[in-house]
Amino acid sequence: MIRLVNIICAVLIIALTAAVYHVRYSADAEMRALEKVKETMLAARDERRTLEAEWSSLNDPRRLQELANRYLSLSYLAANQVIDLRPDEIRPISVLLQSGEVSDGPR
Repeated sequence: MIRLVNIICAVLIIALTAAVYHVRYSADAEMRALEKVKETMLAARDERRTLEAEWSSLNDPRRLQELANRYLSLSYLAANQVIDLRPDEIRPISVLLQSGEVSDGPR
């Protein structure tokens, strides 16, 4: 009887030892996977910061003004482009209403 109890205890100790090693190696594998995810997150964060810096340099107002001067033929807005300065020719502005009718402005 004592021999049977000793054999059962020995098998139980071997099984528990195997279970502990299995848990340990599984935890190590999960830790390596977690480290890979952390590295990926850090790389993505660095890339985002790089792209933000590049975006801010591309949207620099001085750079945009230089490009506009070089490639666009823009000039300042003249007063006669906004309003007709001749007082005798005040005309209402035509407005398209939602019903499809054209209105000549307030009367």
